[in-house]
Amino acid sequence: MNKINSLVLFCVLAMAIPTKAQLKYWVKFTNKNGTPYTIGNPSAYLSAKSILRRTTYGIAINTTDLPCTPSYVQQVDAVTNVTVLYVSKWLNGVVVSVPSASVLTAVSSFSFVQSTGQVNRYKIDVPQVQQPINTTVDDLKSASSATFNYGGSYWQNKQLGVDCIHSLGYRGQGMTIAVLDDGFSKVDVNPVFDSLRNRGGILGTRDFVLGTGSNVYLQDSHGAEVLSCMAAIKPNVIMGSAPRADYWLLRTEDVNTETISEEYNWIRGAEFADSVGVDILTTSLGYNQFDNPAQNHTFADLDGKTAPMTIAANLAARKGMLVLNAAGNGNGSAWPKISFPADADSICTVGSIDSLSNVSGFSSLGPTADGRFKPDLTARGGNSWVSFPSTNGACGQASGTSFATPILAGAMACFWQAHKTFNNIKVLDTLRKTATFSLTPNNSRGWGTPNMCSVPIVAGLTHSTAELNNTVVLAPNPFTNSISVSLINGSFCKTASIQVYNVCGILINSIISQQTNLNVQLDFYNQPAGVYFLKICTTNGTVIKKVIKQ
Repeated sequence: MNKINSLVLFCVLAMAIPTKAQLKYWVKFTNKNGTPYTIGNPSAYLSAKSILRRTTYGIAINTTDLPCTPSYVQQVDAVTNVTVLYVSKWLNGVVVSVPSASVLTAVSSFSFVQSTGQVNRYKIDVPQVQQPINTTVDDLKSASSATFNYGGSYWQNKQLGVDCIHSLGYRGQGMTIAVLDDGFSKVDVNPVFDSLRNRGGILGTRDFVLGTGSNVYLQDSHGAEVLSCMAAIKPNVIMGSAPRADYWLLRTEDVNTETISEEYNWIRGAEFADSVGVDILTTSLGYNQFDNPAQNHTFADLDGKTAPMTIAANLAARKGMLVLNAAGNGNGSAWPKISFPADADSICTVGSIDSLSNVSGFSSLGPTADGRFKPDLTARGGNSWVSFPSTNGACGQASGTSFATPILAGAMACFWQAHKTFNNIKVLDTLRKTATFSLTPNNSRGWGTPNMCSVPIVAGLTHSTAELNNTVVLAPNPFTNSISVSLINGSFCKTASIQVYNVCGILINSIISQQTNLNVQLDFYNQPAGVYFLKICTTNGTVIKKVIKQ
């Protein structure tokens, strides 16, 4: 057995290349006792951007954020014929590879092991992509009717009011979106992504299937098509719904049946996205059956709290990320219901409509097993306009909730950018309440199709705008015991409150001033060295600044 050790999310992982057929098991730990990580020092396992998200929206760091106890992982991995494949800190356990179930007797004997259970590979619901078909004049209407040349993507953006919110200047700037999919073929050379690459909009890639060293641009193509719905720019041909957002490209799905379970790959991807400070997590994958039919999920499992992916999806939302997942393309099949983790209660499950706003015949249906409406919202997934993996930017039509989901994800990124005082739950709730079927939700289209310009945008309430940032002056930073906070240009910021948070999101000081030109000295004599966040709320907006005490 060839073991390859690596560090992922500060937990020790080992990925194996078995020489014989192996069984995969989930090993759940009882606790995180003995971990060297603490809630009081989250910078050891979360990025500053991730901590900032929690501070901004009042999300406390808790034990689910802590990496698993390394000694637990090491002890399990040291058992003969047991290889730890990967670790989940949110679910507090590891997936292991073993030659037979009998090997688990030694693993189960550890006092810190709560339970073990076999992991199976789900069958994924991915639509077949149609090749380019004849394009009508209406499909390309935007070349002459809109400020931006959307080309064939005009109507799918128009249905959501994306053209409107783009025209107001909100195109995803400052928002970070993680795409979890099966591969991003040719994104590194496809000209529709030239703008994205040239401005450094791809923040990074990870392959949670093959591990370190794998090139996601040489893998499958579905993720590339999904990304084009949000990030592509080719005038008169295609424009994505969030063309100025930043992106993490995370490969979690392996289309080969011989590989490890994608469900836990997805969980690892979601945990990683949280750790690097992602705002929106979008997944155009759905799972509902096992390779072995005897182990298939039942409808009773679709309750929002049973499937591991569903549990993790809800946790991702509780960490402050806006999570979108495709409803699935199973309507008319043996499993017409939404797939997993689309049953999660705190995420946005996306159904598909066509160009006339009719529900697509393939779009999977609710309700969940506990009676909740699903999907939540709809966007165009019937003959969506996407870019195919190529070196010439070829585009065409493709169908599936796979494409409705990123179109809506990009639109919601622009909406959230415009309403940055909203948290992720309020973003979803607001769009549901203002969607086309808000008064009569149902289990084929949920609350309907939202419009990104349906809610008035209050000037000045978008935090971290250049104007407000330039109004706040901090000196010195880093500092030793105190720091001066000044607001210049009194006509812009007439009153202000300053809230000081530590890295755990705990408020440690608060000041309110009515001065026209504020100049406040904040003392940190009784605080330990480290990172702090100042939340400065003015009459014309809010800005958050990171400061460092040496």
